[in-house]
Amino acid sequence: MIASVAMMVSCTGNANQSGSAQASGDNAEKASFSVQNGISGTTGSKNCFLAELGAPITFEVAGEGDILDVTATVKVKHTDKTEVEEMTEPAKLWISGRDEDNKDVKLTLTADEDSQKKLVEWLKAPAGEEVEVVFKAKLPKADMDKLNAKECTNTLVF
Repeated sequence: MIASVAMMVSCTGNANQSGSAQASGDNAEKASFSVQNGISGTTGSKNCFLAELGAPITFEVAGEGDILDVTATVKVKHTDKTEVEEMTEPAKLWISGRDEDNKDVKLTLTADEDSQKKLVEWLKAPAGEEVEVVFKAKLPKADMDKLNAKECTNTLVF
């Protein structure tokens, strides 16, 4: 009887360990995305001269399957340029690079509504002012995998 209790305890213990190993295995498989460099360029209107280059980008990835929810956050710092043009479209973040076959791969994220409002006010701000901009998109996992952890061309579009 003692032997069967000991066996039950050891089997239950192993089952729990196995379950926690599976849980950590699930976490290990969670999709992630990063790039090696920060903002490398700006484009669009006169506003493209208002942001300093080099700002780091942090990414959060959620979801499962072929299309994932991606959030990119960039803290943009104002230069000493003063020419401002009213924005007619939301700001975008382009992440561009090349895959193993030397084909272009481009991911496009769009500023969320709150960030866009902050950005419009920030455009009129003096040099040195910072604003945190959040960009979001649903992106193909396959394209993200092609650019993941690589040096890319990361462009803010104002």
